[in-house]
Amino acid sequence: MNKIVRILPGIFLSLLSLSSCDGLFTEDCIYKGYLHARNGFRHPSDMGTPEQAEMNLMVFPLTGNGVAEYDNLSIPFNGSGDAYGTLHIGSYEFLACNKDVNILEDAGSAATVRLRVPTEQGKITAEQGYAYSSSVTGTVMTDDTLHVTCESKLMVQRIVFNITVTNTGILEYTGITAELDGVTTSRYVRTREKGSGFATLPFTVSPEKEIFFRKEVLVFGINTGVSNIIRLHLDGDMPVDADLDLSDVFKDFTADGISVDITVRVSPSLHTATASIEDWQNVEWGQGTVTY
Repeated sequence: MNKIVRILPGIFLSLLSLSSCDGLFTEDCIYKGYLHARNGFRHPSDMGTPEQAEMNLMVFPLTGNGVAEYDNLSIPFNGSGDAYGTLHIGSYEFLACNKDVNILEDAGSAATVRLRVPTEQGKITAEQGYAYSSSVTGTVMTDDTLHVTCESKLMVQRIVFNITVTNTGILEYTGITAELDGVTTSRYVRTREKGSGFATLPFTVSPEKEIFFRKEVLVFGINTGVSNIIRLHLDGDMPVDADLDLSDVFKDFTADGISVDITVRVSPSLHTATASIEDWQNVEWGQGTVTY
């Protein structure tokens, strides 16, 4: 049996199926129509995507009775990437996104809504995953279905650190703990522009070989208004610390990703270590699969 789903203001609803008026002359049928949104991820083959059911469609009325009635309305996509709903007639802007580890903030309008990674005392406390978003507009007509496609694109950039430890002699290193300063903490959903906040990102690097360490991190971006220092602590037979300024590497970082080669030279007799940048390469994921 077909069912008309009423949308209540001020709360989040799960609208799971289309309705049909079947010729009924009711208030709902006169002033409402239907929505079918389809989510599509735009990414090359080597990138991760969330499950379709992790995506939500935020609804922002631009005209019609929905302006007064709908507040913080969100429709989940199902496992097939479809979202259905019954809406007042009028024009709308729809934002599709997944929160991942992030906090959804300022969702009162399409222009201000953003995702923020959790922080505490100036440090990021969650490991960022793949976050996607898209924006699309459309008009709902009386007893008609609006079909929209959300071409969701990435909101994050990927940084790959390739770290080589040399001059270790008989020393053995089991891992690296690191901190990167100046990591962007928020991004606007509609435009994917970086927010103004930044914090330090702590992470660990595991060895791939005896002297080679590799780590991939995902970030909303890099804030180049501050020094982008990476602090490395080598764990092992002789723990040592090494700092390196990556500001020159990130100053024009607008690509989808970047691969940074770092060499750490340990002086066992002095119990010190120095780090240097050997190479870096911006990577546009859209150009295809990249092998590091």
